[in-house]
Amino acid sequence: RGHASEAAGSSGGRAGAVHATGPRLGSQRSWADFDPHPNDDFIKRLGAIEVPWETIDSWNFNVLKIDRQKQLKVASWIVLQNASVYQEVKPSPEVTNTFLTTLCGNYKAELPFHTFMHAVDVLHMIWRFMLLSKAHMFLSGLEQFALLVSAASHDVGHMGHNNPFLIEVSHELAMRYNDRSPLENMHCATMFQILSSTPGANVFESLRRSDFFECRRLCIEAILHTDMVHHFEMVKDTHMLYQMNMDGDEKDPAMIFHDKETKQKVMNLFLHSADVSNPCKPWALCHEWAMRCLEEFFNQGDQEKKLGIPVQMLNDRTKVNKPFSQIGFMEFMIVPLEAAKVKLFPSLFETAEHLSANIQEWNRLWVEEVGHNDEQREKVQGRVNKACDVLAEAQASGLPYLG
Repeated sequence: RGHASEAAGSSGGRAGAVHATGPRLGSQRSWADFDPHPNDDFIKRLGAIEVPWETIDSWNFNVLKIDRQKQLKVASWIVLQNASVYQEVKPSPEVTNTFLTTLCGNYKAELPFHTFMHAVDVLHMIWRFMLLSKAHMFLSGLEQFALLVSAASHDVGHMGHNNPFLIEVSHELAMRYNDRSPLENMHCATMFQILSSTPGANVFESLRRSDFFECRRLCIEAILHTDMVHHFEMVKDTHMLYQMNMDGDEKDPAMIFHDKETKQKVMNLFLHSADVSNPCKPWALCHEWAMRCLEEFFNQGDQEKKLGIPVQMLNDRTKVNKPFSQIGFMEFMIVPLEAAKVKLFPSLFETAEHLSANIQEWNRLWVEEVGHNDEQREKVQGRVNKACDVLAEAQASGLPYLG
């Protein structure tokens, strides 16, 4: 079944055998030789989906422009392609399709943002993060598979309201989970209910019991850390990991990220940053996703007004200026996260470049929409310039051996 213990006892040669920190290569192979990208057979399969490889292999992939069936096929292709490289988890196409189709049915298609489209978008981001960061050097096939399953599942069952709203109205989920990440706990529980109760949907069925429980642990930790309450701690931990290695002699990523806790932090970072990656996409995608996200916020704000409870920041459609809201969100939340991420993984520099360009574009739209006097414009322009400087400095100071 391709388990780690079996792979360790094989003679090598095939790059798919896996141990705790990545593929086990034969004596004639080196990490420089290993390529986790899809082989010709998998690239040909994209032809049947009518999604070009050049699109999938870029940040320009737009899941909003393809229908539900193609979204499912793309998601299945990503999961199966990754699994085929490492051979540690061997889900069949049928089981993978059943799992993803059932998962899709548990997302609420009527929402503006938290739909299966968002899940596939995050799945694609994670897949590219792992390819570009050479994750095969520090994450096993089992760990990568768990992260992809987490990406597809991380918002399943989302109802279009955030945790503070659920807590404020004493929602059943808030009561069940004692106000602690009620949405994220529900997403985890729903995913494992699908795996265990839907016939033919268990993508972990080939695993040994110990490997299944390891995957379960990895998934739960990663999904729970998509709760924004962990955001600033994650930024701090990522900076700390960078600082610990910026002047060190160790050049092997497998050693830098060798312990379980550190690898989990990287997996959490990848999922959370992919989850909030809309500002880090090419401008057209950034704008479209932002409008969807704000509309979901505004819908919640409408309900908050009807219920007579406090309207949360960004939720009042009569007061929020869309471009200005995005400038603040990027400046205070996304720029620190992206700077920390690109310092640790400089090969992901393109998302930082997109972020820098997008915050400047939002600033241009803000000035066009409202005008403002010279003092206001200069003040906000100064904030934007500072954010761009932070990103440029992060790109210039990344760990060179992780580039």
